[in-house]
This record gives sequence, C-alpha cells and structure tokens, in this order.
Amino acid sequence: MRFKPFQVARLFGIPLMIDYSWLPMAALHIWLVAQFWLPLKVSPPLPLWQNLLFGAGITALFFASVIGHELAHAFVARLEGIKIYDIQLHIFGGWARLVGEPGTAMAEFRVAVAGPAASFLLAIFFWLCLYTVQEFTSRTLMERAIAAGFLYLAAANLFLAMFNLLPGLPLDGGRAMRAYLWHKRGDILSATRTMSRMGVGIAYMLMSYGMFLVGYGMFRGTFWQDFVVAVWMMVLGVFLKNAAESDYRNRQRRASESTNSQRELVIAPGTVGEVMHAPAVSITPELSVSEFVDRILPKNRLVIFAVAHEGRLHGILSLGKLRELPSELWETTIIRDVMLPISEDLFVPMRASIEHAQRKLKSNQLGFLAVIDQDGFLVGSLNLSDVERAA
Repeated sequence: MRFKPFQVARLFGIPLMIDYSWLPMAALHIWLVAQFWLPLKVSPPLPLWQNLLFGAGITALFFASVIGHELAHAFVARLEGIKIYDIQLHIFGGWARLVGEPGTAMAEFRVAVAGPAASFLLAIFFWLCLYTVQEFTSRTLMERAIAAGFLYLAAANLFLAMFNLLPGLPLDGGRAMRAYLWHKRGDILSATRTMSRMGVGIAYMLMSYGMFLVGYGMFRGTFWQDFVVAVWMMVLGVFLKNAAESDYRNRQRRASESTNSQRELVIAPGTVGEVMHAPAVSITPELSVSEFVDRILPKNRLVIFAVAHEGRLHGILSLGKLRELPSELWETTIIRDVMLPISEDLFVPMRASIEHAQRKLKSNQLGFLAVIDQDGFLVGSLNLSDVERAA
C-alpha cells in the first residue's frame, strides 16, 4: 500500500515533502556510515553509539545537500517563470516537481544543469571544511571523525553531481543533452526519444553491474557486503529504466494532444460543433485519484471530466461517483477504476444534430456529453444548457 508523502517544512515558499520510502533509506545510510565508513577512516575506532551519532549527522548533511541540489533546480525554474509544486525526498534521492515545463531549449538546459552545479559547489565547500579541520586542529579522535565526515560529504556531492550528469533521461545530464538536441533538431519529441533510449541503456548497465557484483562477491568471499550494493544498483536501474520510458511516453502523449488540439475542425451549421465547448481539461486513465484531487481539481471547478489517452476518449469521471470512494484509497486507486467506461450514451460526434445531442443528454443522467471528431479524437464537451440555448 502506498502512503501519501507528508510535509515537514517550507523552504522559500516551496513545500518540502518526505516520502515514506525515504525513512528506511535514511536509517540504512546512518548504519552504513557508522559501520563501514567511520571505522575505516578513524583509528582507534569510536564507540558504536558515537559512530551512530556521527552517522546521523553526516546523513542529515548529505540529505541537506540533496535538498540544495533540488532547490537549485527550483530557483532557476522560477527565474524561467515556472512554478514549483514541491520538493520530495524519496528512496532514490530527491525530486523538484515543476508545474509545467521550460518553454525553450536554453531554459531546459539552464534548469537541468543547475542541480549538478550546486552539487559541485557543495563538494568544494566540504573539501574546504576538510582542509580547515586537517590544517588548523590538533587532530584528536573526535576531530578525525569530523574530518572523515567532511571527506564523505565532499565525495558524496561530487559523485551526486557526476552521476546526475550521465547523458540519459531522467538524469540531469539527459535533460541537458535533450535541450541540446532539441535546439539542434527543433523537435523535442525526437530529442526525448534519443535521450530516453540512452537512459534505458544506462539503466541496463547499472543492473548488469549489480549482477556482476553478486558473482564477484561470492568469488572473493565478501558476498554480503557486495550484495547490498548489488541490490541497490539493480533497484536503481529498474527505477531509471521505468522513469526514462515514462518520460518519453508522457512527451509523446503531450505531443499527440497538442497535435489534436490544432486539428482543423470543419463545423457544419446546425450541428453539435456549433454549440460545443473546447474541453477545459482532460485527465488520463492512469492518473491516481490522489493526484487528481491535489493537482487537477483545485484548478478546474468542474463536476464532470473527460478521461482521454493520446487524445482518444476512454471514459467520463463524475465527482458524484468519486465521492463514494473512501479517501484512504485515493493514493492506490487510479481514474480508470472509478470512471464511467466509454459507452454510446456518453459521447456524440461533432457532426451530429443538436436535436440528437439533446435526446442523449436527457437520457444519460449526467447532462453531459463528450464530443469527438470524425477520427475519434476528443474535441469538446456539451451540456444540456448549451443545446437548450441553441434550440
């Protein structure tokens, strides 16, 4: 069962959300730092409770660095006129969720590189902290532990920047490279397809490396140490593969919807096309109910929504039916599960007569019809008052 992320703070007006998957990740990070990193770098070793305290502090600063990385994306996006929905910490790191997307290739590039640039600067900052501790302290046991923490944070931020610059979606390097290809080709869909394939390739490389580590760990007798890293590599690879493929599918869907919205509509007199409304918003069947309630509904005060995929009508969502669903099920339920499946009484061709549409509207109990064109694409909507005014 998925749990809804919870808010812990607001940073510069941006909600900071914690996904429940982040909590075990943070605990594992504390344990790994305390059990492996600090004993390796600090001799004689500190007591376990002190290692755990240092591990907690290092973990807090590391995830503060992740937040700094995402804030850099958010600040540059704001400068480009893009609103920020929130920043989320989850099992794979962080994610700044934008409301909308950059409108130009250069804007996309600036937003993409801002995060790695911030991580590089943080790496330099922690290297300077390490240098200060090493040069201007007496290097007591506690000071050596602090130096080990700064070394870890400098290396972690450097790795975070370099990993994110790998040229494949959904990583920042993939987005920067997509911006370059977008600028060069003038086609963002083509650029997305190329970088999505690169992202899938990187994902398979990570999964292959994870499988190699399992075999190598068994060969050299360090199976359990390598097993943790191997599992992480394979899980991360699966996540990146799914995200890269989803990025392309979403871009393809938006391109299809944009094309459909620009289709030339020939409207005959006395037909539905004369009185219909262009659809204010359509939602996808795979959208979760919680996301619909949180993001779509507040901006669109409607009681009935058309449900479409790649421009084609799939069903109708009625808020009356949605209210029957308990709120605790919103996170795990998708729109497809609660919508009215497409049937003859829920849509009308735009070339149909107004009298035909009026009969349908009176008989389908919703007082609403989706309107489709001759190729089956959603082009509008109609309610009873529209046809009554035209009659």
